[in-house]
Amino acid sequence: MVKIKFDHELDLTMFKDKLIKEQRMWRVLDDQKLEILDQDHDKTSQMLTQMFYSVDLKPMLIEILINQYFYYDFDEMNAILSFAAQMLLTDQYRDVTFLSDLRATMQQYFTVDPDQSFFYYDKQKHIFFEQAGWLLEEVVARSIDEKKQEERYQVFLESLREYVRTRDKGPLCFVKWRNGEGDIYHENGHYYTKEELNRKVLETPIHIYQFAQNEQKLSPFLALNPRQILVYPDNETDPVLISLQNIFDERLVMIHNHTFPFENQT
Repeated sequence: MVKIKFDHELDLTMFKDKLIKEQRMWRVLDDQKLEILDQDHDKTSQMLTQMFYSVDLKPMLIEILINQYFYYDFDEMNAILSFAAQMLLTDQYRDVTFLSDLRATMQQYFTVDPDQSFFYYDKQKHIFFEQAGWLLEEVVARSIDEKKQEERYQVFLESLREYVRTRDKGPLCFVKWRNGEGDIYHENGHYYTKEELNRKVLETPIHIYQFAQNEQKLSPFLALNPRQILVYPDNETDPVLISLQNIFDERLVMIHNHTFPFENQT
Protein backbone atom coordinates (compact mmCIF):
# COMPACT_ATOMS: atom_id res chain seq x y z
CA MET A 1 0.00 0.00 0.00
CA VAL A 2 1.16 3.52 -0.74
CA LYS A 3 -0.27 6.94 0.07
CA ILE A 4 0.01 9.54 -2.71
CA LYS A 5 -0.26 13.28 -2.13
CA PHE A 6 -1.23 15.82 -4.81
CA ASP A 7 -1.09 19.60 -4.43
CA HIS A 8 -3.51 20.27 -7.27
CA GLU A 9 -7.10 19.11 -7.40
CA LEU A 10 -6.94 18.53 -11.15
CA ASP A 11 -4.07 16.06 -10.77
CA LEU A 12 -5.89 14.26 -7.97
CA THR A 13 -9.09 14.04 -10.00
CA MET A 14 -7.30 12.76 -13.08
CA PHE A 15 -5.46 10.12 -11.09
CA LYS A 16 -8.72 8.99 -9.51
CA ASP A 17 -10.19 8.58 -12.99
CA LYS A 18 -7.18 6.50 -14.00
CA LEU A 19 -7.55 4.29 -10.94
CA ILE A 20 -11.22 3.71 -11.71
CA LYS A 21 -10.47 2.91 -15.33
CA GLU A 22 -7.74 0.44 -14.33
CA GLN A 23 -10.03 -1.06 -11.65
CA ARG A 24 -7.45 -0.54 -8.92
CA MET A 25 -8.18 -0.85 -5.19
CA TRP A 26 -7.90 2.54 -3.50
CA ARG A 27 -9.51 4.99 -1.10
CA VAL A 28 -9.56 8.75 -0.53
CA LEU A 29 -7.82 9.93 2.65
CA ASP A 30 -8.45 13.68 2.42
CA ASP A 31 -8.59 16.54 -0.12
CA GLN A 32 -5.00 15.97 -1.17
CA LYS A 33 -4.22 12.33 -0.51
CA LEU A 34 -5.41 8.91 -1.52
CA GLU A 35 -4.17 5.44 -0.71
CA ILE A 36 -3.67 2.60 -3.15
CA LEU A 37 -4.52 -0.66 -1.41
CA ASP A 38 -3.13 -3.24 -3.82
CA GLN A 39 0.53 -4.14 -4.25
CA ASP A 40 1.01 -3.44 -7.96
CA HIS A 41 3.76 -0.85 -7.55
CA ASP A 42 4.91 -1.15 -11.17
CA LYS A 43 1.43 -0.26 -12.42
CA THR A 44 1.22 2.66 -10.02
CA SER A 45 4.59 3.95 -11.25
CA GLN A 46 3.46 3.60 -14.86
CA MET A 47 0.24 5.52 -14.20
CA LEU A 48 2.08 8.36 -12.44
CA THR A 49 4.57 8.61 -15.31
CA GLN A 50 1.82 8.62 -17.94
CA MET A 51 -0.09 11.35 -16.13
CA PHE A 52 3.03 13.47 -15.71
CA TYR A 53 3.70 13.19 -19.44
CA SER A 54 0.12 14.01 -20.47
CA VAL A 55 -0.55 16.86 -18.05
CA ASP A 56 2.84 18.52 -17.62
CA LEU A 57 5.37 17.41 -20.20
CA LYS A 58 3.28 17.30 -23.39
CA PRO A 59 2.20 20.99 -23.26
CA MET A 60 5.82 21.98 -22.64
CA LEU A 61 7.00 19.89 -25.61
CA ILE A 62 4.43 21.64 -27.80
CA GLU A 63 5.72 25.01 -26.57
CA ILE A 64 9.28 24.04 -27.55
CA LEU A 65 8.11 22.90 -30.99
CA ILE A 66 6.40 26.24 -31.58
CA ASN A 67 8.87 28.65 -30.01
CA GLN A 68 12.18 26.99 -30.87
CA TYR A 69 11.45 24.97 -34.02
CA PHE A 70 8.60 27.09 -35.42
CA TYR A 71 6.21 24.22 -35.97
CA TYR A 72 2.61 25.32 -36.29
CA ASP A 73 1.00 22.52 -38.26
CA PHE A 74 -1.16 20.46 -35.89
CA ASP A 75 -0.62 17.16 -37.72
CA GLU A 76 3.15 17.60 -37.86
CA MET A 77 3.34 18.36 -34.16
CA ASN A 78 1.17 15.35 -33.35
CA ALA A 79 3.46 13.11 -35.40
CA ILE A 80 6.50 14.39 -33.50
CA LEU A 81 4.73 14.00 -30.16
CA SER A 82 3.87 10.40 -31.01
CA PHE A 83 7.59 9.67 -31.27
CA ALA A 84 8.16 11.50 -27.97
CA ALA A 85 5.50 9.38 -26.27
CA GLN A 86 7.06 6.19 -27.67
CA MET A 87 10.46 7.23 -26.32
CA LEU A 88 9.23 8.13 -22.84
CA LEU A 89 6.32 5.77 -22.22
CA THR A 90 7.08 2.55 -24.12
CA ASP A 91 9.96 0.18 -24.70
CA GLN A 92 9.87 0.84 -28.45
CA TYR A 93 13.47 2.08 -28.32
CA ARG A 94 14.79 -0.32 -25.69
CA ASP A 95 17.60 -1.42 -28.03
CA VAL A 96 18.71 2.16 -28.75
CA THR A 97 20.71 3.13 -25.69
CA PHE A 98 20.75 6.92 -26.09
CA LEU A 99 16.94 6.90 -26.53
CA SER A 100 16.03 4.31 -23.90
CA ASP A 101 18.09 6.33 -21.42
CA LEU A 102 15.61 9.19 -21.79
CA ARG A 103 12.78 6.96 -20.62
CA ALA A 104 14.85 5.55 -17.76
CA THR A 105 15.71 9.08 -16.63
CA MET A 106 12.06 10.14 -16.43
CA GLN A 107 10.92 6.89 -14.84
CA GLN A 108 13.30 7.18 -11.91
CA TYR A 109 11.44 10.24 -10.64
CA PHE A 110 8.02 8.54 -10.67
CA THR A 111 8.88 5.04 -9.51
CA VAL A 112 7.12 3.76 -6.42
CA ASP A 113 9.35 1.24 -4.65
CA PRO A 114 7.81 -1.90 -3.08
CA ASP A 115 8.74 -0.75 0.43
CA GLN A 116 7.65 2.85 -0.12
CA SER A 117 4.62 3.99 1.89
CA PHE A 118 4.37 7.64 0.78
CA PHE A 119 4.80 9.38 -2.58
CA TYR A 120 4.59 13.17 -2.93
CA TYR A 121 3.71 13.72 -6.59
CA ASP A 122 4.33 17.45 -6.84
CA LYS A 123 7.61 17.21 -4.98
CA GLN A 124 8.80 14.64 -7.50
CA LYS A 125 7.74 16.91 -10.35
CA HIS A 126 9.75 19.74 -8.85
CA ILE A 127 12.82 17.53 -8.45
CA PHE A 128 12.45 16.31 -12.02
CA PHE A 129 12.40 19.80 -13.52
CA GLU A 130 15.26 20.84 -11.26
CA GLN A 131 17.51 17.90 -12.13
CA ALA A 132 16.33 16.65 -15.51
CA GLY A 133 14.73 19.63 -17.22
CA TRP A 134 17.27 19.19 -20.03
CA LEU A 135 15.34 16.08 -21.08
CA LEU A 136 12.56 18.13 -22.70
CA GLU A 137 14.70 19.71 -25.41
CA GLU A 138 16.55 16.44 -25.93
CA VAL A 139 13.30 14.52 -26.46
CA VAL A 140 11.99 17.12 -28.90
CA ALA A 141 15.21 17.07 -30.93
CA ARG A 142 15.33 13.27 -31.01
CA SER A 143 11.63 13.05 -31.94
CA ILE A 144 12.09 15.46 -34.84
CA ASP A 145 15.02 13.34 -36.05
CA GLU A 146 12.92 10.18 -35.84
CA LYS A 147 10.10 11.81 -37.80
CA LYS A 148 12.50 12.92 -40.54
CA GLN A 149 14.02 9.44 -40.72
CA GLU A 150 10.55 7.95 -40.99
CA GLU A 151 9.69 10.34 -43.83
CA ARG A 152 12.90 9.42 -45.69
CA TYR A 153 12.17 5.74 -45.13
CA GLN A 154 8.65 6.10 -46.55
CA VAL A 155 9.97 7.88 -49.64
CA PHE A 156 12.56 5.17 -50.20
CA LEU A 157 10.04 2.43 -49.53
CA GLU A 158 7.75 3.86 -52.18
CA SER A 159 10.64 3.86 -54.67
CA LEU A 160 11.17 0.14 -53.98
CA ARG A 161 7.45 -0.55 -54.41
CA GLU A 162 7.54 1.28 -57.71
CA TYR A 163 10.62 -0.69 -58.73
CA VAL A 164 9.08 -4.13 -58.14
CA ARG A 165 5.76 -2.95 -59.57
CA THR A 166 7.17 -1.77 -62.91
CA ARG A 167 9.74 -4.51 -63.53
CA ASP A 168 8.82 -7.75 -65.27
CA LYS A 169 7.53 -10.15 -62.69
CA GLY A 170 9.44 -13.34 -62.01
CA PRO A 171 8.28 -16.79 -60.88
CA LEU A 172 6.17 -17.86 -57.95
CA CYS A 173 8.58 -18.47 -55.07
CA PHE A 174 8.28 -20.58 -51.94
CA VAL A 175 10.31 -19.46 -48.92
CA LYS A 176 11.12 -21.47 -45.83
CA TRP A 177 11.96 -18.87 -43.17
CA ARG A 178 13.81 -20.09 -40.10
CA ASN A 179 15.83 -18.13 -37.51
CA GLY A 180 15.98 -14.99 -39.61
CA GLU A 181 17.12 -16.74 -42.77
CA GLY A 182 15.16 -17.71 -45.88
CA ASP A 183 15.60 -20.61 -48.28
CA ILE A 184 14.07 -19.65 -51.62
CA TYR A 185 12.59 -22.17 -54.04
CA HIS A 186 11.25 -21.78 -57.56
CA GLU A 187 7.68 -23.01 -58.00
CA ASN A 188 9.08 -26.07 -59.82
CA GLY A 189 11.04 -27.04 -56.70
CA HIS A 190 14.42 -25.69 -57.77
CA TYR A 191 16.42 -24.38 -54.81
CA TYR A 192 18.21 -21.10 -55.42
CA THR A 193 21.76 -21.40 -54.15
CA LYS A 194 23.61 -18.42 -52.70
CA GLU A 195 25.80 -18.32 -55.79
CA GLU A 196 22.76 -18.11 -58.08
CA LEU A 197 21.16 -15.39 -56.00
CA ASN A 198 24.39 -13.40 -55.81
CA ARG A 199 24.64 -13.46 -59.61
CA LYS A 200 21.06 -12.25 -59.95
CA VAL A 201 21.64 -9.49 -57.40
CA LEU A 202 24.67 -8.25 -59.35
CA GLU A 203 22.40 -7.95 -62.40
CA THR A 204 19.85 -5.91 -60.46
CA PRO A 205 20.16 -2.13 -60.98
CA ILE A 206 19.21 -0.98 -57.53
CA HIS A 207 21.06 0.02 -54.35
CA ILE A 208 19.15 -0.76 -51.17
CA TYR A 209 21.27 1.36 -48.86
CA GLN A 210 18.31 2.00 -46.54
CA PHE A 211 18.37 -1.69 -45.58
CA ALA A 212 22.12 -2.00 -45.23
CA GLN A 213 21.97 -4.45 -42.33
CA ASN A 214 19.59 -6.76 -44.15
CA GLU A 215 20.80 -6.14 -47.68
CA GLN A 216 21.80 -9.74 -48.33
CA LYS A 217 18.41 -10.97 -47.18
CA LEU A 218 16.29 -8.50 -49.16
CA SER A 219 18.35 -8.25 -52.34
CA PRO A 220 17.47 -11.73 -53.70
CA PHE A 221 13.76 -10.92 -53.59
CA LEU A 222 14.27 -7.62 -55.38
CA ALA A 223 16.40 -9.39 -57.97
CA LEU A 224 13.91 -12.23 -58.53
CA ASN A 225 10.87 -9.94 -58.25
CA PRO A 226 8.50 -12.91 -57.78
CA ARG A 227 4.94 -12.55 -58.98
CA GLN A 228 4.04 -14.07 -55.61
CA ILE A 229 6.01 -15.02 -52.51
CA LEU A 230 4.64 -17.77 -50.27
CA VAL A 231 6.46 -17.65 -46.94
CA TYR A 232 6.40 -20.43 -44.37
CA PRO A 233 7.75 -18.55 -41.31
CA ASP A 234 8.74 -19.54 -37.82
CA ASN A 235 8.34 -15.89 -36.81
CA GLU A 236 6.31 -13.56 -38.99
CA THR A 237 7.35 -10.54 -36.92
CA ASP A 238 10.92 -10.86 -38.21
CA PRO A 239 12.02 -7.35 -39.31
CA VAL A 240 13.15 -8.64 -42.71
CA LEU A 241 9.74 -10.21 -43.39
CA ILE A 242 8.03 -7.00 -42.34
CA SER A 243 10.23 -5.07 -44.78
CA LEU A 244 9.36 -7.55 -47.54
CA GLN A 245 5.66 -7.15 -46.78
CA ASN A 246 6.01 -3.38 -47.01
CA ILE A 247 7.67 -3.72 -50.41
CA PHE A 248 5.67 -6.50 -52.07
CA ASP A 249 2.39 -5.88 -50.29
CA GLU A 250 -0.30 -8.41 -51.31
CA ARG A 251 2.18 -10.37 -53.42
CA LEU A 252 3.67 -11.77 -50.21
CA VAL A 253 1.54 -14.30 -48.33
CA MET A 254 2.31 -15.93 -44.97
CA ILE A 255 1.41 -19.63 -44.83
CA HIS A 256 0.68 -21.15 -41.41
CA ASN A 257 -0.01 -24.68 -40.23
CA HIS A 258 1.00 -26.23 -43.54
CA THR A 259 4.00 -28.37 -44.37
CA PHE A 260 6.57 -26.70 -46.59
CA PRO A 261 6.04 -28.27 -50.04
CA PHE A 262 9.74 -28.97 -50.61
CA GLU A 263 10.46 -30.12 -47.07
CA ASN A 264 12.35 -33.21 -48.18
CA GLN A 265 14.74 -30.98 -50.11
CA THR A 266 15.68 -28.74 -47.15
